[in-house]
Amino acid sequence: MKFLLFRILLLHRTRDQGFTLPMVIGIGLIMVLLGSVSLVQSSEENLNAISKDSSSTSLAMAELGVARYRELLNNNRVLAIYSLSNWTTVADQTCDEISAGTGGWANSNDWREITLNENDYDVDFDDDGNKTNTEALIGSYRIVDYRFQNDSNTNDDSDVDNNGDYTDVGEDNIFDQTSDANNTNNPRGILTVQGRKRDDGGVAQIQVTIPIGVNPNDLESLDPGIWIHQSNETAIDFGILNFSSGNLVLDRDSAGDDQCANVTTPITDVNKLPIRDPRNLPPLATLPLPSMRNNLSSGGSNNDIRDDFRYGAIVPDQLILGTVNTPNPDPTLAPLPEIQNSDGRYYYEVGTSSSPENLTINGGQKIITDGNSKVIIYVNGHLNIIGNVDITNSSDDATSRFLEIHVTGDVNISGGGTVNIKGLIHAPNGTVNITGSTVNLTGSIWAADWDSIAGTVTVNTDDYKFYSITPNRTPKPLTYPPTGWQQREAKDY
Repeated sequence: MKFLLFRILLLHRTRDQGFTLPMVIGIGLIMVLLGSVSLVQSSEENLNAISKDSSSTSLAMAELGVARYRELLNNNRVLAIYSLSNWTTVADQTCDEISAGTGGWANSNDWREITLNENDYDVDFDDDGNKTNTEALIGSYRIVDYRFQNDSNTNDDSDVDNNGDYTDVGEDNIFDQTSDANNTNNPRGILTVQGRKRDDGGVAQIQVTIPIGVNPNDLESLDPGIWIHQSNETAIDFGILNFSSGNLVLDRDSAGDDQCANVTTPITDVNKLPIRDPRNLPPLATLPLPSMRNNLSSGGSNNDIRDDFRYGAIVPDQLILGTVNTPNPDPTLAPLPEIQNSDGRYYYEVGTSSSPENLTINGGQKIITDGNSKVIIYVNGHLNIIGNVDITNSSDDATSRFLEIHVTGDVNISGGGTVNIKGLIHAPNGTVNITGSTVNLTGSIWAADWDSIAGTVTVNTDDYKFYSITPNRTPKPLTYPPTGWQQREAKDY
């Protein structure tokens, strides 16, 4: 019996020869294959994790770049209504230095570093490219483009050509700052920024839309009683300036990193700390056609108001402007009609751009508006005020908006008298020179420079918001939080 079992076992062993070995080898190959697949899968997952980490970090750097450029726009509002390619054209009206050179804010080729402070773990923007020993580089960002859009077609805001450049270049400086209702096309800035991680160079690109609106408090904040567009206040001789209301507004300082920081050290004999605003002064008034102007010229280089008898009043040395029935100095003649422009203002021109004349107002003389009409005197030359002079209007209720004197040259106040002014004197290219006179100003004086020797000026602002030229000042719009965040295909430079 035992022999039979042994024989059967031997018989079965003989039949299985050649089968067991291949099966074992096959199973081994399968195990090796499964192991390889597992290794590849693990490697791919690791690579995906690394790639995802790199992409997330680059995206975070781009988001920080968006925040940084929005801060730049908020601090330098004029940039918001200009495309990147034109930022340098308004660089003289910004607080920060704007250039397209190496390290400049308008340079789309420079990467700006982002570092992590190892002491307090705060993220720092290393704009000068000089890291300290406690800062570790974590990434960088750069601007790709910024475009001011103020058209009705928002569908092409993101359109690019084959080179990745945007096809709609924008509508620079087409912006009505009087009210949002006048900007019917939803003015907006399209900002595109790239970010990258520190080591691997992976780049992410983000595009956002920044809504832009009118700043209704711009002039209230400025309240410009005396507005001087001159770069260094230490070079200005202010004399004695007393502000009952209004501000002394100065240009940015020519030195220092924070060029628009308000002055903190009192200026001698000025009873109010100045505020800074880098914007240019508003332009001179735009004259209507010659046929709609009243000519105050007398043909002399120094035009005295007594020389122009067409508008001389019956009262000697008193020039009344802005009335449709000016008394003729010859009582036997009918009153002389004065021309009113279609905007409701009366424009009086002294000299011409090709033949300048000065306007001189001597002691005891007066220029008076009728108290109902808005009058603009445009002097192609200098304005000379000598002695005791009144430049005002015939109604105590009329404010300074009723009289504006625009001067292409200087404003010279001298003679040691008292000068009463109710209106705006605007000399954006000239200097206000005051020698020994006392000036009572209800309104504003805006000029390129100021030089006062033993002069005293008392300022009371009233209607600075309503002068004819304030809507034409450089805008200082509001920028709202970005919307329409899009991750875009990164443009390669």
